[in-house]
Amino acid sequence: MNRENENKNKNSNFESFNLLKKEFKKLVEENNLLNEPIEAHPVNVQLDTTRISDYPLLNGKEFLLRAFFKGAVGDAFTGDLKEFKGTIAEVLESDYNPLVIATLNAVMRYLGLTEKTEHCIKNEPEICAKKLSEYIVSELGTNIKIGIIGYHPAIIKQMVDTFGKENVMATDLDFNNIGRIKHGIVIYHADMNEYLIKNSDIVLSTGSTAANGTIFEILDMAKKYNKRIIFYGTTVAGVSKILNLERFCECGK
Repeated sequence: MNRENENKNKNSNFESFNLLKKEFKKLVEENNLLNEPIEAHPVNVQLDTTRISDYPLLNGKEFLLRAFFKGAVGDAFTGDLKEFKGTIAEVLESDYNPLVIATLNAVMRYLGLTEKTEHCIKNEPEICAKKLSEYIVSELGTNIKIGIIGYHPAIIKQMVDTFGKENVMATDLDFNNIGRIKHGIVIYHADMNEYLIKNSDIVLSTGSTAANGTIFEILDMAKKYNKRIIFYGTTVAGVSKILNLERFCECGK
């Protein structure tokens, strides 16, 4: 991707995220929540590493930011260890996207507008991956090509086991993964996302794209090539409702 197109995508993502924040602001204003207090901080997630040990949450590259609001919680993946304590109005003024997404998830969970906003634990990522593969097989069979955006070891391993390594392609932004063979396949750079989408029958995307802002360009590419895309995980809980996206999250709380 050249620098001009990269800057164009960043500007487009910025504008789209601002529109999302406007929808969020409208929601909290309608429910008189704008000046309500909320706090957020990174949390540890206890995952079973018996069979899979390279979860991004466990290698110090990614963290889970959890927002706490009136007994409801909302998660968002982030690469930064940040904490927050203030009002929802202050969140909306923030340019820290993971905080906005975590807060959106917590508030929508509190209002009963979304579910499964808290990350799964123990061996549940493997259970989720298995259920997701069964869901895809039940609708499309096994003779298909799967594109995976974002490194999720349990999902990649399961898709390779189910559909064969020759039918699975994955991309990521972490240079510790890019160019390496993981669970039977090479992980490509996210610059290959358009190629991945174009050449897949169905695309699975991490919900953390909602927090890093790349979800909008991914949606544009999926629309360009008329491809079905399923977002997985807790981070995308609120955004998937607002944007009417297909989401899969079997074991979220």
